[in-house]
Formats: sequence, structure tokens, C-alpha cells
Amino acid sequence: MTQCFVDQYSKFYVPELDEYVDGRKTLGENIADNGGLREALTALKRHLHKSSPEPKLPGFEHFSAEQLFFLSYGNLWCGISTKESLQSDLGDEHSPQQFRAKGALQNSEDFARAWHCPLGSPMNPKKRCIIF
Repeated sequence: MTQCFVDQYSKFYVPELDEYVDGRKTLGENIADNGGLREALTALKRHLHKSSPEPKLPGFEHFSAEQLFFLSYGNLWCGISTKESLQSDLGDEHSPQQFRAKGALQNSEDFARAWHCPLGSPMNPKKRCIIF
């Protein structure tokens, strides 16, 4: 099961450096990111089941609670990277920020359902990596 993550993240290309993520080096953190996303969404669903709907911010009324959750998750990893910071990221056990978001969201069936991603599209692949 871990090989699925190694293969998935090793396909993430960093064009600024003409290099790929080392899926083996980042494996532990990638698994943690994926599991953390799943657990956080489960906590949100439990919270929503136990309480009344929360008021939505103006301009966001048309988004579901799950869609807002995923927007917030993506925003967590949003940032500007320099070549130097990307080089540092590739030497680290963490994947670069954009791939931490992309990888975990690609593996989330809930994400694909919330955003109506067609099966087989980049954000709703036929094969997902899941460990626990």
C-alpha cells in the first residue's frame, strides 16, 4: 500500500528545478498528510451531525460545508515558493506545499464528490492511495 504513495508523489514534477519529488523520501509525511485530511473531515462531519448548521460568510453561501473545508485545506498550503525554497523542500522529508495539497486531495473520494470531479480526471483518479 505504501508503494502507491511512493509512485503517486514521485510523479509530481517541479518545473522550476526540472526535478521530481522523491516519493520514497517523503513517504511518511505524505501518509500523515493524507490521514490528517481524512480525520479532520471526519471530525467536521461529526460536528455537523451533532449541531445545527453554522451561518455562512457572505459570498460563500452557495458552498457546502465540505466544499468550504476543502477550500480551507487548499488555502493552508497556498504560498509562493522561490527556487531556493523549492530546492530546500526537495531535500526535506516533506513534499513541496502544492503537492501536499494535491496529493491528499487526489486521494480523497469526499473531495471528488464535493466538487463533482469526473471519474478519471486528475482530481478524481480511478486509483487512490489509502493506508488507514
